[in-house]
This record gives sequence, structure tokens and C-alpha cells, in this order.
Amino acid sequence: MSAQTFAGRTALLLCGFLALPCWGAGEAAEPDFSLSVGLNFSRGDFGTDAVIEDTVIPLGFTAAFERVAFSVSVPYLSVDTTSEGITTTESGLGDISASLTMFDVLHNDARGLALDVTGAIKFGTADLETGLGTGENDVSLYVDGYKFLDQTTLFGSIGHRWRGEPPGATLDDVLLATVGMTYLTGGDSLIGATVNYRESAIAELDDIRELQGFVVLPLGEAWDLELYAFTGFTDSSPEWGAGFTLAADLRRLAFRRDR
Repeated sequence: MSAQTFAGRTALLLCGFLALPCWGAGEAAEPDFSLSVGLNFSRGDFGTDAVIEDTVIPLGFTAAFERVAFSVSVPYLSVDTTSEGITTTESGLGDISASLTMFDVLHNDARGLALDVTGAIKFGTADLETGLGTGENDVSLYVDGYKFLDQTTLFGSIGHRWRGEPPGATLDDVLLATVGMTYLTGGDSLIGATVNYRESAIAELDDIRELQGFVVLPLGEAWDLELYAFTGFTDSSPEWGAGFTLAADLRRLAFRRDR
């Protein structure tokens, strides 16, 4: 459900946070190519009379250059729905998504401010008949702002999603917003938290509001591990969820020098 979307947004914001201080220094940055795999689990009723448990296994690829980054995510979904003591399971390919981020669209190095712009599209590849998706494409546009304070970064994002119209349903376009902060520790680990908001696409349901905490741990020169957990505050939000993402820097894996 919403957890997958917000986890993806956190990854994009972190990408901007990690890249901008280096690129603002005026030095040409080598491109980074990374491959990631993760596991995301969430549980809740999401505004229904059933208990829904979502398991998402996303496979991702990101190509980050000096001023632009391209990302694609291919998720596998498994959804367990329990109603009146009966559990049904649906699984299969989820909605493939792709995004393009322009870094440093506006910046002020003296004040430690920067602004990114991201466009994203979710392709309706998940099976509509099994309820894994709407079968329609969605398009989103985000503006991400950053304030750098030594080892701490404050950030916020506001976006709009234009929803496709599946047969027999009316989905509204929605507003999305995130505010958060990160702290870079002395051991190069990154810890942070975000508050996430998304308007409901269905007028009768509550908007989604979540709190997420995360930590990013470097595992050697080429690997990073992100651990996160979240909880929701409305009937349409998950009761709780957690997950991890393991990412490998392909350039460092391929061209690591002999020791």
C-alpha cells in the first residue's frame, strides 16, 4: 500500500541529500550506478473491514550523474487478506515505476539551501483482477527542498499525483507531502525520520499520515543497508510496517582496486 510509495520517496530524498553537498563544491562527480533489493512488510485494515498484510520485494536500479538521476523499481507483491476468519492470498508482479530527478535546480551555497525536482510514472503492470493494482498509469511531480546544517539536513517535499481511471472506479488526483531530517554520524551512518502525508484518492476514505524512522549503514566500500520502520495515524494508513533495502554501488564493485 502506501508504505512502498513512501519508502521510495525516502530513497529519492536521500539520494539528493548525499549528492548535493559534493556537487555544490564545484568538482565534477563521477556517475554512480547502483542496484538494490529490499523487503517491505505492512499490516493494517486500510479503511476496510479486513486485515491486510502486504509483502513487497522491490528490485531497483539507479543511475546518478552530476545533475540528474534516473531510477526504476520492479516490485513483487504478496497480499494476504483476512476477513471473517478466512485468508486469501494474491501475489505477482506489482506496478513498475520510473523517475527522473534534476538535482540542484535552485541552490544557495552560502545559506546551505538546495532544491530538486522529480518526475515519476507508475505503470499499471500489476494485475487489476487480483487487486494488486489499478491497471492504470499514474504520473507524479515532486519538488524537494533541503537545508544543510553541518551533519544535520532538514528536508521537505511537496508533490501532486495524477491518477489513472480504472474501469468502474473514480480516483481523485492527490497531494503528497513529506518533512523530515537526517543526521550523519561520525561513523558515516545516516539516521533520520520523516512525516508523510497523502491525500486519499477515494473521497470516502481518510487521508494517509505516517511516521517513519530509518538508518542507513555503510557495509564496506560498495554496499549500503537501509533499515526502516513506520506507523500510521489514520484508518487508511498501515498500523505498522518495517523493511530493509540493500544497495550495491556497481562502479565500485566492478573497478575496485587490488589491495
